[in-house]
Amino acid sequence: MKMSKWIALSSLVFASACVVPQSRYDRLQTEYHAENQARRQLEDEVQRKDGEVSDLRGQFNEKDSQYNELQKLSAADKERIAQLQKALEEARVGMGPAGESDGVTVFRTAEGFGYSLAESLLFDSGSTEIKSGGKAALKKISANLKEKRYADIRIEGHTDIDPVVRTKDKFPLGNHELAVERALAVYATLVNDDGVSSTVLSLAAFGPNRPLDPGKNDAAKSKNRRVEIHVAVPKKG
Repeated sequence: MKMSKWIALSSLVFASACVVPQSRYDRLQTEYHAENQARRQLEDEVQRKDGEVSDLRGQFNEKDSQYNELQKLSAADKERIAQLQKALEEARVGMGPAGESDGVTVFRTAEGFGYSLAESLLFDSGSTEIKSGGKAALKKISANLKEKRYADIRIEGHTDIDPVVRTKDKFPLGNHELAVERALAVYATLVNDDGVSSTVLSLAAFGPNRPLDPGKNDAAKSKNRRVEIHVAVPKKG
């Protein structure tokens, strides 16, 4: 009997010891929910950061691709510049030891190079008949054009701003008509005398509209009276 009472008493004490106070239970529940919420927030933050990293990787790959493309373009540009420079130097060498003839200037263009032939070399004032010195210069030019087989050559006629007076009857349309006739005279010499194929030549006349020198003095006007031969250098490949 005494043993039974002792067991019952022990069980009661043990049960009492295992009871958690409600306040502590509530506090533990609150802490659990707070920790769980913090964990979910951290998971969301990790997911967001992973998304940012993925976006940055994509941007990096895109920039890397753009950089590689720019590298290729840069290399192609350098090769093109070297090609144009070589063509320019060859054109100058073709004009003689000095690189240019009296009255002829060789210059760079975006597509290749050009020859500028002064009026004083090619024509008498108001005339469209090419002088012997002009024909000699055109023969040198045509030799380079044929040797390199250039297939896109444009002849341009340019005048100064002074109106046509003395030869007004011959050129009733003024400077533009004079520019056309002078470009045609150069065309005829290249084709008929020097054997340049007519299929590679084209003509343009600007009259006074594209001056080299905007001044109105005699030096500026003399510089602006010219015929230009523009040569397009084909890209390699």
